[in-house]
Amino acid sequence: MNTLLKTTFFYFNKIKVVHSIPGRIRLSVPGLNNVPENMRKYEHYTTSLIKIEEGIKDISYSYITGKVLLTYDKNVTNEQKILDWINFIWKKVIDNEDVYNKMQPEEIEKNLDKLYEMLCKELKKGR
Repeated sequence: MNTLLKTTFFYFNKIKVVHSIPGRIRLSVPGLNNVPENMRKYEHYTTSLIKIEEGIKDISYSYITGKVLLTYDKNVTNEQKILDWINFIWKKVIDNEDVYNKMQPEEIEKNLDKLYEMLCKELKKGR
C-alpha cells in the first residue's frame, strides 16, 4: 500500500484541468481509474487533506473516468490556489515517505489514522 499511497499523491501532482468555471473545477487524474476497489474506501483521507484548504466545499471521484470534481467558494479560493494546495500535499507525502516506506501493507493500514494525523499536522504547520 505504501506504493499505492505514494503513487496516488504523485498522480495528483500531474493533474490537468479539464474544465473550470468559478466555483467548480474538474480535474483529470492519471491512474485514478486504476485504484483497486478495495482501496477506494480510503478516499476520505485524501478528501479531508484537500479540504484543509479553506473554501473547498466538496470533492467527488469518478474512478471510471479518472476525473475529480471539486466545488469551492469562489470568494475564498480559486483554481490556482487549489492546484498549488494539491501539489503542496503531494510534496509533504513524499517528504515523509520514510515514515511509511518500510512498513508492510498491513502495518500501513493499521496505522493509517496515525499517518493521516501526522500529515495533517505537517500541512497545517507549513501554511
